[in-house]
Amino acid sequence: MAAPAAPASRPSVPVMNEPLRTEISLQQPFIERQPIVDRGGDTLGYELYAYPGRAADGVASNSLAGSAAVLAHLLGNMDGNWLPEGKRVFLNADIALLDDADFLALLPEGWIVLDLHGEPGGVTEARLAALDELRRRDIPISLDGFALAGDSPELLVRASYIKLATDSENAYLLYEHFDRLKDYPVRKIAKHVANGSEYKFCRDVGFDYFQGYFFTRPEILPERELSTGLAHLVEVFDLVGQSAAPAAIEQAFKRDPTLVVKLLGYINSAGMSRGRKVTSIVHAIQILGYRQLYRWVALLLYTAGNAAAPAALMKTVLTRSRFIESAGRRVLPAHEQDNLFMVGMLSMLDVVFGLPLAKALAKLPLPEHLTRAILDYEGNLGMLLALAEAVEQRRYERVESQAAALGLSLQDVNTAQLEALRWAESLTAQG
Repeated sequence: MAAPAAPASRPSVPVMNEPLRTEISLQQPFIERQPIVDRGGDTLGYELYAYPGRAADGVASNSLAGSAAVLAHLLGNMDGNWLPEGKRVFLNADIALLDDADFLALLPEGWIVLDLHGEPGGVTEARLAALDELRRRDIPISLDGFALAGDSPELLVRASYIKLATDSENAYLLYEHFDRLKDYPVRKIAKHVANGSEYKFCRDVGFDYFQGYFFTRPEILPERELSTGLAHLVEVFDLVGQSAAPAAIEQAFKRDPTLVVKLLGYINSAGMSRGRKVTSIVHAIQILGYRQLYRWVALLLYTAGNAAAPAALMKTVLTRSRFIESAGRRVLPAHEQDNLFMVGMLSMLDVVFGLPLAKALAKLPLPEHLTRAILDYEGNLGMLLALAEAVEQRRYERVESQAAALGLSLQDVNTAQLEALRWAESLTAQG
């Protein structure tokens, strides 16, 4: 079951004129991320690992020393409070790193899962003892693949998670491996889940968690009539965009009271960090202003749709929007920053409406330059959207070229990613 190509609803991102750098320092890796979600679609945590680029001789660096250096750099630049309590960061590590006491001592307690890969023959008494010590420090272990654990019950009884790939094994073999794990308390993660059919199969089999492209870009459902709630929101979106009278906006909201509850819940969540509680739509306009309210109404468009994985979709669109905003503030003058967040919010409406993106955007009253940025990647807004998509799709070369064209360093990209994840998680924790 091979992973799908990137969505083809828009043209390929144009190649930038700036040349690619031929050397990338191990001191500045690009942090790749992918959410791991539970059966309800909520986030267990994120797999974060560093793409270190090439060593000085142009050959990819994959030595034990290089991996340790990259992971140590990653840990040294992450604040342990960047995710809400209960969320976890999965860090890839070769099983041989269990021999490195200095590396293990760097791992912070309570929010890391060490995601082990390597040869099945790499299990030794010393490494098992290291695993026991990590568990005592509240650093759970995940086993990446059945091959590592299949003949090693000593690993399985110590592991909290095991990942089984959906695209490297046929359905029968996947089920056989799953069945062989039934007597162990390890929780199963289906990785490389690429589409709805794979997701349904893995859910039916009984997997506890899921990871893959499907959760950062759910499939577009067939074209359908707008639900009542979605039709109301399109009307509200239009009114807010025109800065209509607060009473008229509130009246439109009142046609579907659940939308009022959702909006006020998001606005008053931890992600807003405001001292004053917003109690009504009119109050929201007074406190936030039309521009901020416009953002929150756009957010509600995603709650009114029928996306296949709504919770995961919400996290993706929030993270994308905040990433574009955070990165854009580093490179754009203040007068060009107004639409940074909205570019991200509107760029996945095809999933909400079940339409090609151009048709979905046509249902909303949007300025031409915003539409062109989303559909054709035009201007700075379009370049930032292309960067965000490259980060999500883990296309390192494109991340590097887009960042260079915008004047951003890889450290800027990493910082914007982690800030966006922190904000999205804190927001949806109370949404």
